[in-house]
Amino acid sequence: MKTSPTNTTIPLGGYHRRLLRVDLTQGMIRDEDIPAEILRSYIGGTGLGTYLLYSEVSPRTVPFASENKLIFATGPLTGTLVPGSGTYTVLSKSPLTGFAAAAQANGFLGARLKAAGYDAVVVEGCSPELVYLHIRQDSVELVPADFLKTKGVFESERVLRARHGEKGFERRISVAAIGPAGEHCVRYAGICSDRGHMVASGGLGAVMGSKNLKALVVEGDGPVPLHPDRVDDFKAAVLTWREEARATGLGKTVHEKGTLGLFKPYHDKGWVPVKNLTTNRLPDEALRQLDWGYVRNELYEKVPRACQACTFNHCHTVRVRKGRYKGFVGEEPEYEIFAGFGSNWGIHDPGGITMLNNLNDDLGMDAKEVSFLVSMLMEGIEKGEISADELDGIELTWGNIDAVKKILKKISSRDGIGDLLADGVMRVARALGGEMDNMAVYVKQGNAPHIHDSRTRWGTLFTQAISNTGSQEGMDMTSRANPELGFSEPTSDPNEYLAYVQSKTGPKRQFEECLVFCYFQACSLKHMVRTLNVVTGWDFTIEDCLAVGERVINLLRMYNIREGLTMKDDRYSHRLGESPVDGSGEGKSMNPTFDQVRAAYYQTMGWDAKGVPTPETLKRLDLAFTMDNG
Repeated sequence: MKTSPTNTTIPLGGYHRRLLRVDLTQGMIRDEDIPAEILRSYIGGTGLGTYLLYSEVSPRTVPFASENKLIFATGPLTGTLVPGSGTYTVLSKSPLTGFAAAAQANGFLGARLKAAGYDAVVVEGCSPELVYLHIRQDSVELVPADFLKTKGVFESERVLRARHGEKGFERRISVAAIGPAGEHCVRYAGICSDRGHMVASGGLGAVMGSKNLKALVVEGDGPVPLHPDRVDDFKAAVLTWREEARATGLGKTVHEKGTLGLFKPYHDKGWVPVKNLTTNRLPDEALRQLDWGYVRNELYEKVPRACQACTFNHCHTVRVRKGRYKGFVGEEPEYEIFAGFGSNWGIHDPGGITMLNNLNDDLGMDAKEVSFLVSMLMEGIEKGEISADELDGIELTWGNIDAVKKILKKISSRDGIGDLLADGVMRVARALGGEMDNMAVYVKQGNAPHIHDSRTRWGTLFTQAISNTGSQEGMDMTSRANPELGFSEPTSDPNEYLAYVQSKTGPKRQFEECLVFCYFQACSLKHMVRTLNVVTGWDFTIEDCLAVGERVINLLRMYNIREGLTMKDDRYSHRLGESPVDGSGEGKSMNPTFDQVRAAYYQTMGWDAKGVPTPETLKRLDLAFTMDNG
């Protein structure tokens, strides 16, 4: 059914103030106003999406029920010249945990959605047939998509681009699609857009699949509203943002080496996962093969492929030049893939890792969950806890690329043992029994963490253990100074300051996820606030923006409490509490002090001893409406 936008709301700088609501059950599509006061309170992205999730999804809704909603949200910087501003956020109730899931992907889809005239899309109901949503500036339409059934995300994107008149990748159209994993409701299915940019965490692609929605096709070339009196200031703000982003340590690394440049220094610190965290050491030859210099300069022929307004030499399409996978063409993997599909699986062939990364993206699955699921199974086979017969005869041993390829395909279609494995690390470990749960790597009662060995990287471990979004909620700043947030010197004792650091970095990160931009392109907090004000015409202070981030964290917390979260869910699995047996972190564990740090964090956040925000905290953050959390 088609509809022509009729919204006549006066734009606000950075916003159209327009939401697209799509009811798949009824086939109804309509525009709605977004009140300006809601945008001031939540800004956009994760903040706006959390407000909609809390307000519109009834308590204890089943994640795969038609009543659950899938929310796509942009921010006030989306689609502008701010670096990395093609990013978008997706939220829903997670089929992995039953709590909130919020994840972002870079590329162009956020920019195209903004150029089509929308700040957010809310998808509800369930279509009686497989469809895709075609969004244009002058019309929106649900289109039958049976011809895309079970197709991978790359072919789906190629077909849809061609169907709507784009030759190659002109960046006029952006496509976000699910693969067979999403269609089969694999609990950790993701949404893939613009050739490999994945909305990964929390199983949001499975929610999309449960609604019989195969893809979004978004076309738009309209302007993003800017405050009319601040256009010249905005141009200057963009130049400063670019300069600051390029000058950060992360910016320098990513521009020159890609995120793979993090592999060697992370390995030296004991942060790279090796064989399901059973060791922290890689052979010298493996380190050479997984080093960015070898991979980028010797193994790959590469063509740069930047995202919206990106000035970094980061993303590439590559061709493998030698080895078993010579001639393979695909997207260059990030650090977490080389760690997760490489060292964590005992695979040291970067060509094979490249192939597996592109296969997994095409099937449409979260690499984090896949990484720690497969490594757990490999360790289980090695230790005799499970057999190849239980895996449909697949010899899933360390380094076996062909076996991994088979198991990924089985999972994506829920074929045979894949039906169980589609439920994620925690559920699989408990179903298999024996010692498997002691080998399982997960946090928050169901989410696999980011692909690091965080057992001695306690800031990273803690922020994922207490996160309300299914990903990192704050930042690991325990070894770095940040005067903007109130700690001018690096902390020498993470246990002493971890709760305080988390209570400060959490609001900052959530404010950034309300703005919606690529994390690699971060500038100073002061300049983020200045740019927000230039775009919108507001007069926010740093304190105002951190209050927005704090408001989002507390609203997420109240949503999750409403869905059954208790303090026991703010925890990590047995394996993540074990001490490394070798490497620079040998003998260290967060277990002895975790409960103390968690209690201190609750207190610092203004929560009670059970992790529930106090009435005073909720009132201070204008969240009193959640106090009747029925």
